[in-house]
Amino acid sequence: MDNVLVSVIIPAFNAEADIGEALQSVLVQTHQSIEVIVVDDGSSDDTGAIVEKFVRRDARVQLIRQCNLGVGAARNAGIRKARGKYIAPLDADDLWFPEKLEEQVARMERCGDKTGLVYCWSTWIDERGDFLRNGSQATVEGRLRHAMVMRNIVENASIPLFRAGALVKVGLYLTRFEQGGAQGCEDWDLNLRIAENFSIRVVPKYLVAYRQTSSSMSMQAESMAASYGIFISRARQRNWNLPSAAFRWSGGEFYLYLANKCYHWGHYSRFFCYLKEAIYANPVLLLNAGIYRILLKRVFNILRGEKRVNFDHEKRRKRPSILNMVFRHIESTQWSAALNDESLIDG
Repeated sequence: MDNVLVSVIIPAFNAEADIGEALQSVLVQTHQSIEVIVVDDGSSDDTGAIVEKFVRRDARVQLIRQCNLGVGAARNAGIRKARGKYIAPLDADDLWFPEKLEEQVARMERCGDKTGLVYCWSTWIDERGDFLRNGSQATVEGRLRHAMVMRNIVENASIPLFRAGALVKVGLYLTRFEQGGAQGCEDWDLNLRIAENFSIRVVPKYLVAYRQTSSSMSMQAESMAASYGIFISRARQRNWNLPSAAFRWSGGEFYLYLANKCYHWGHYSRFFCYLKEAIYANPVLLLNAGIYRILLKRVFNILRGEKRVNFDHEKRRKRPSILNMVFRHIESTQWSAALNDESLIDG
């Protein structure tokens, strides 16, 4: 297992602030059989020069330069050069914990060729690398096509370990060109295509540090919304036999995610816009009592002139309201139906 080659793919655009730390987190992995392919996607800063220093110090690191084509095309360029049995993408501003690859490779090797993706959990960090909060703790496994339509279980693009052979079968990331100039949901799109054809497994440990900044792609809300439109349209065409409720729930979850992102960074007009989109996509959200508490707090924040809210600012109520209990029951029923549909563990 120690000799299994993993190809680490790092797309980088004007990433001089974080690329060195990201690369260092890869090179200290306990699984040392790696090649690291950094794709400089037309950077105008010192990203390339920083990577070149790593290239001179460590033969496992290589640098590809291309004009700016977007994150999907950059990842694809790296994957096409990859020689590894497994592919591990890492965004240039994120970090891996030392055991990340070792844990995921071990899980993938145990599960066999029917498994196309192994995910794990992530913590959220700020610009300085300080801890913000933990991400989701999903533990679902199996054939997760239905569930993956409803929610990007993998959570972010620095988490998955892909089987290279699975990517040969399902194809690579959507490019910015293929998304009409948008980007942001190409990782979800790829995860779903894997879920349509392979089993998905999990290492239930925090192995990735996911950086939250106002300039990160996840904050480019309009681009992400357009990218989501492309993703969900393609998903409907391929998965026409799934219940329409799965796609409604997906839209509600996604636009509520964008709304919360916009709120935390003080983009209040966009917050209200995406909250409206979330409720339009899934009116069941009107049963979520938390929506009304959020709206009241947002209004007070606007009146106080606050421009940004800490990620740990809001505390959940210890005792949920009856309305929220109804909402959680409906949500749980919907999620259980998705898992019972296709999440049989096979081996």
